[in-house]
Amino acid sequence: MDTASPPLINQQEATTMTSTLRIIKKSTSPKLSPRAQSSLTYHVGYNDKSKSFHLRITANSGGGFFSNEWIALNDILGIIESTRSDKPFKALTFKTLYQSKGSNNHDFLAAALRAESLLLPVEKQLMSHMLGDGKSFKAAMQQLIKDKISLDDNVAEAEKIKEAKRAELIEAMKASAKKKPTSK
Repeated sequence: MDTASPPLINQQEATTMTSTLRIIKKSTSPKLSPRAQSSLTYHVGYNDKSKSFHLRITANSGGGFFSNEWIALNDILGIIESTRSDKPFKALTFKTLYQSKGSNNHDFLAAALRAESLLLPVEKQLMSHMLGDGKSFKAAMQQLIKDKISLDDNVAEAEKIKEAKRAELIEAMKASAKKKPTSK
């Protein structure tokens, strides 16, 4: 298996990726652990130009940090196929897909993939997965594309608000620094 990290994505590239993806589905899934009482929210995005699907986790009703990076379905399937898709595997396989190296990213992605039946649980191996039915997923998503579904990107909207607040704070700090006399 190739364990090389994906190329670094700068903020401008990430913004471009977000603006080129159309959100066609928002859904929730349970976490993988049967002890977990919380759920995850995820989005399925579609790039009309490259005809590619992407997934990201957007919320966690319980504890645990995560990255809301978009992950291309082709990259996910490529990693699964490189690990012998006929054998069970752990979610840790997905760790290299993320720029952010949080400890929950790969398990949360696996939970969303299970919710879409792209991964299937392995009997008597709680945290192991097998490749599921990608054709059914793509058929369902094609109907959303055909129906021209385009949902609001609340993650991007929240980021814009945060960025505006940061800019406002920086300007306030600059103005405050100009007003203060310097002591010698």
